[in-house]
Amino acid sequence: MKADGLLAVLDRWGRAALPGAVLLFFVLLTLAPLRAPYLSDALPLLPALVVFQFSLATPERLPGPLLLAMGILLDLLLGGPGAPVGVSALGFVLIRAAVVANRPYLVGVPFLFQWFGFCLLALGFVGLVWGFTALWTWT
Repeated sequence: MKADGLLAVLDRWGRAALPGAVLLFFVLLTLAPLRAPYLSDALPLLPALVVFQFSLATPERLPGPLLLAMGILLDLLLGGPGAPVGVSALGFVLIRAAVVANRPYLVGVPFLFQWFGFCLLALGFVGLVWGFTALWTWT
């Protein structure tokens, strides 16, 4: 076995930590008061885009417990009183599962085809969040 140098160890740790750090950044970015018009409508979908892209590129570096933790954090930060906690986590796990299952069809195809796949998954993600929130707050 070859002894790893300090740079090799830092490289391995950086590659392992990058997807979680980027996902955490975009989860926290959803709370930023950006002054761009119509951008606040799309901000809650940015973490889903990160999950889609990292699941497409390196799915082994985006484990399920990380997705659950980031989804619960997103729900706690965005949700008001009475909002269901865990819906985003379920959506992230379902996005990852759908991308990993269809990865042979999504890798090596034109970008627009990948973007269309993300748009379909984002529509399902928004529908899932809307449905659970509507059922949860139904009085």
